[in-house]
Amino acid sequence: MNEEKKVDDLENKIYSDEIKKKHESQLRWSVFIMIVVILIIVIIPFINNNFINKFNYHGIIFQKTHLGDLVFYSAKFPVVSTTGQVTGDYAINLRNDPRDLENIPVNVKEGQIKFNLILKNNTKVYAPTYISINPFMKICEDSGISLLTLSGFLRDSELQVKSAVTDKAYAKANNETHKWCDPLSTVIIITNGNESVINEIQPSCFEVKFKDCDILKVNEKFILNILEQYGERFN
Repeated sequence: MNEEKKVDDLENKIYSDEIKKKHESQLRWSVFIMIVVILIIVIIPFINNNFINKFNYHGIIFQKTHLGDLVFYSAKFPVVSTTGQVTGDYAINLRNDPRDLENIPVNVKEGQIKFNLILKNNTKVYAPTYISINPFMKICEDSGISLLTLSGFLRDSELQVKSAVTDKAYAKANNETHKWCDPLSTVIIITNGNESVINEIQPSCFEVKFKDCDILKVNEKFILNILEQYGERFN
C-alpha cells in the first residue's frame, strides 16, 4: 500500500508540476501579448504622427490631420514684418499634400513670387494686391473655397487685398473694378486654360491658370511658393 501511495503521490506531483508550467507559460504569453498590444497602441500613432503623417517641405513642417472625412495638411510658419522682424506664427491648413503639387510649374523671376513695394511717406510698403478674376472662366466646386483661401492667406500676411475682374466691359456693366497688370499694384489673375501653371506676366503680375477645375491646387501652389521662401529663410 505504501508503495502504491508513493506512486500516486509522485504522479500527482508530476501532474501538478505540468499544470503549473502550463499556467506559467500561459501567463508569460498573456503578458507578452499585452505588452505587444500596448506597444502597438503607443508606437503606431507615434510613427504616424512623427514619421508618416509629418514631413518637411522646404523647411516647413507639415502635419497631416483628419477632420471627419476631410484631410488637411497643417503647418506653422513665422510672420515677418516689412522691417524683417518676426512678429509671431501663422497656422495654415491646406487641402492638398504639398508634395503632390510639385508638378505645377511656377514660372516667375528667380523662382520667387514677390509683391510690389511702393514708397509711402518715404517708407517702402506693400502696394495693394488685386485678385483679378476672369469673369468668363469655368466655375468649379472648389472655386469659392479656393479664392477664400488665397485672399485670407494674403490678408493674414498683412497685405491689402482687393477684388477685381480682368474684362473691362464686364467690369463697367457690373460696377466691378477692372484690373490687369499695374506697376503700382500686385495683380494675381485667376483664369482657366489648357494647363495648370503660374506665370509672371510682368513684374508683380501673376497669371494663375488652372485646368480641369484644379483651381484649389494651383492657388495652394501659389501659397506654397511664398511659404517656401519663409521656410528657406528660417530653416
